[in-house]
Amino acid sequence: MTDRASFMAAVASTPRGHDPGLPDRAAAPDAPTELRAGESPLDRFQTEAEAVSTIVERVDAAGAASAVAAALEAAGAGAVAIAADLGDLLEPVREACRSAGLQVDDYADVAPERARAAALDATVTGCLAAVAATGSIVTTGATGRAAALIAPTHVCVVRADQVVDGLHALVDGDVLAAAGSMFALQSGPSRSADIEKTLILGVHGPGRVHVLLVV
Repeated sequence: MTDRASFMAAVASTPRGHDPGLPDRAAAPDAPTELRAGESPLDRFQTEAEAVSTIVERVDAAGAASAVAAALEAAGAGAVAIAADLGDLLEPVREACRSAGLQVDDYADVAPERARAAALDATVTGCLAAVAATGSIVTTGATGRAAALIAPTHVCVVRADQVVDGLHALVDGDVLAAAGSMFALQSGPSRSADIEKTLILGVHGPGRVHVLLVV
């Protein structure tokens, strides 16, 4: 594996505008941010996500929309914004939420208006990827990165094929190619602690994160 000094020397010697390339991680030692040999990515993702207070529920594609509505009802949500990155689940989720009596808007319409955004009870988004070894979801600025952070409750729909093994797989693969610098890894609800080490959820982001893993 390339050591730090060699990598930094390569960066320093690379002309501006050229990619110095990533260090060779083929011989990298086992790390907590990577999947262990023989581990199930979906099982590891659920274990790690639940360890940081994320609610994880496995559903099939046919039941995903109704599961989103049920998760929002369980959270006591009323005003909900839905992000465009739900793909073919966008319309089914919208209809399921409206049928449940929720006030539903598109996040793209709500985001520019600070008062409306502040009044949201929940948001529903997809994700760019999910990292099995850390229990994280990857959100991007392409559909409004703040959609995952702005409301007290965040419901995220993750397809099984979006789960990557670990951080090396996330960086080495093509997942981030279209994300640019506008992406974030979100691991569970927002957490803050005061000087007495009292942990509080939801101070700087959602206090409740519910992931629906579509398998």
